[in-house]
Amino acid sequence: MSSRTRPFKFPVSILIGSTPANILQVIKGYRIDRRYYPKFILSFLISMIFEVFNLVERVVEKKMLNSVAAKEPPIFVIGFWRSGTTILHSLLCQDQRAGFVTTFQGVFPHLVLTQKKWLKKFTNTILPKNRPFDGYAMDMDFPQEEDFAMMSLQPRSIYKMFYFPKDYNDIYKKELNFEDLPETERKHWKKKYLSLVHKAMKNTAGIRFISKNPCNIFRIKTLKELFPEARFIFIFRNPYSVVESLYRFANEVLPGSELQHLEGGIPREYFARLYKDALNEYMHVRETIKPGNLIEIRYEDFKKQPIAIIQDIYTRFNMPGLQEALPRMESYLNRNKPNGRQPYPIEPETYRLVNVYAKDIITRLDYQITNPLE
Repeated sequence: MSSRTRPFKFPVSILIGSTPANILQVIKGYRIDRRYYPKFILSFLISMIFEVFNLVERVVEKKMLNSVAAKEPPIFVIGFWRSGTTILHSLLCQDQRAGFVTTFQGVFPHLVLTQKKWLKKFTNTILPKNRPFDGYAMDMDFPQEEDFAMMSLQPRSIYKMFYFPKDYNDIYKKELNFEDLPETERKHWKKKYLSLVHKAMKNTAGIRFISKNPCNIFRIKTLKELFPEARFIFIFRNPYSVVESLYRFANEVLPGSELQHLEGGIPREYFARLYKDALNEYMHVRETIKPGNLIEIRYEDFKKQPIAIIQDIYTRFNMPGLQEALPRMESYLNRNKPNGRQPYPIEPETYRLVNVYAKDIITRLDYQITNPLE
């Protein structure tokens, strides 16, 4: 079997791209299962070795980032997990004006400016060729969401659930409602996020930052503080489909990320509750976004005519560069068709739980309420 077709099972954690001090903050209060001691210790030791390179980057970045400035307002692709954010983000990033966080920066946010050449080549040799949970191509230069990178820069993120699934409910309570954090912690997060964005722009030579991060549903207020003219694209999909898909996705990637094992995986009910809280948060905060700075897209429409919807985004946001980007976008679509995945069955339990937690949201999004036995 080729090294690029292996599933997500690695001897180390993504935390290798963090610093030793930050790793200790991420794991603080959570117990690592004995079986994962070797994985954690090896990851921690590698992070200590990389700390030498981190010091080099800290010196270099002060000089390299002085000239970095976005010339266009940033665009934030938001939506619940498994709603089509990946393909929409990837299409927008085919534009050569786009700046974005790459997969390499997502894993090594402290090393992206100075160690990319050798470390990227090595990491690409051990990556799967395609993401096993949805078949999209993988490469260290491809666009990536930001929260694993941010968790390597500071310790706040609900993605701790991928390390500590037994503590999901505690993590949910402490990490979900970002705007409720103490101002000092929000200020620290904002500082690290700006650093991440500036490095992304330098790394990809972009002039328009394009972000994709479902976690940002809970940070819209903070993002507007950082970028007053930010544009937002909210993409949504059938609630039953996204909850089922997230349940499958999360439990498929857990074996490669977890530092404690939860028998049976994370329950469906947890994701139905997350869906309810995420969509309620969005529906509350959407009223604070300037009408001209927000576009809402139904995934089922997007997969039928992705290029037409991309053209509409460029028109409504008055973005230049579409004609030059269209050939690359069409080529990307030919390799990654949004309707080319095998459908999966939605379990009756998912229908039941989504109805319990989010029946009103189903109606507000103009989907049909379905009962498990229908």
